[in-house]
Amino acid sequence: MKNEILNFDIIIIGASTSGLYAAQQLAEAGKRVAVFEKENVLEPARRTYIITIGLERVLGEIPAATVLHKIGTMAVETAEAETEISLRTPDIVQERKQLTEYLAQKANEAGAELHLGYRFQGFDKIASSTNLVLKKNENTITAHADVIIGADGAFSEVARAAGISTPPVVPLIQAEIALPPAWNPSLTKVWFDVEDTRYFYWLIPESRDRAVVGLIGDPGSDVRTLLDNFLDEHNFVAQKYQLGQAAMHQPRLRPWGKMGDVDVLLVGDAAGQVKVTTVGGTVTGFWGAKAAVRSLLGGTSYPNELLLLKRELDTHWYIRALLERLDNPGYDRLVSCITPAVQRFLARYDRDEMAKNFWKLIFVQPRFIPLGLRLIFTSSRHAPLPLSE
Repeated sequence: MKNEILNFDIIIIGASTSGLYAAQQLAEAGKRVAVFEKENVLEPARRTYIITIGLERVLGEIPAATVLHKIGTMAVETAEAETEISLRTPDIVQERKQLTEYLAQKANEAGAELHLGYRFQGFDKIASSTNLVLKKNENTITAHADVIIGADGAFSEVARAAGISTPPVVPLIQAEIALPPAWNPSLTKVWFDVEDTRYFYWLIPESRDRAVVGLIGDPGSDVRTLLDNFLDEHNFVAQKYQLGQAAMHQPRLRPWGKMGDVDVLLVGDAAGQVKVTTVGGTVTGFWGAKAAVRSLLGGTSYPNELLLLKRELDTHWYIRALLERLDNPGYDRLVSCITPAVQRFLARYDRDEMAKNFWKLIFVQPRFIPLGLRLIFTSSRHAPLPLSE
């Protein structure tokens, strides 16, 4: 394929879940779509995660083959407090590989082309046309499209080539363990300890006898040592590890740009479309892809199509900014505010739709008002969350 010039309506760089979803939607609408993925085999590193029912509202259905397990109860523990929330609709546990394979199949059935083993090299302007340069082994090809969608992750090469700010990242690690015999397999648990991490530890059952235990750390922190110490403390034995870097939303991120005559849109982790409260980005990444598709099919502004998603992600960013100010006794007080009425509220509204519901919490639990005011006037325990890179 050396020196060959390929032409499409839309080119997507990165066979991520958000990229493949966008490819399917655009191809079904009659667009000539190609997805270029740098890996030779569509087999992402194993990553187990928990997702809200919001996924069903995006996909229309949750394919049974992608579901490892279901979670009915969420437990939260601090040094001096603990509570459980019975979810009205169970969360689902998925493994990234199965979901990626499902979306790739749907994109292919819709008519999108998937090209594996092609690494994006950059943009090349020829006369009045801006093209993409891609390389597979020793062969370099040129491709052109009116629109490029960067779906190539937190370290997006498309974003850097287009001069678009990339999101900050945090390290993530999970250990695969045998689920303790006495553990309720439908219960996932979160532990807060700000002396170790500003985020949290978690245990997510992925079957009746297996689970993952993990944490999110600060950039540069030794997450492996932190996790191993936590495993020893709870008598968990690691069998395998899952490592990664998670993108983080920032309110001032602008995941779009232009290179010559080519529009560049970023989706998913490349756009930082991730909730910084839970560092979950599967559903919100799909929302970003849907916004890009609406923009391209309807001739509307991508920034305008992103407004609702941005509002949601900004809400999580501001919640996280307040949580940064909590010490361990502060988390004790926060969890003690989770009364049965708050439990019912949290069970009703999923974590992907907090922007329109979060303010209602102050009516459910008035004690959140003085706690929130105290946090506003308290210095952060950590470096402040940046508004821009």
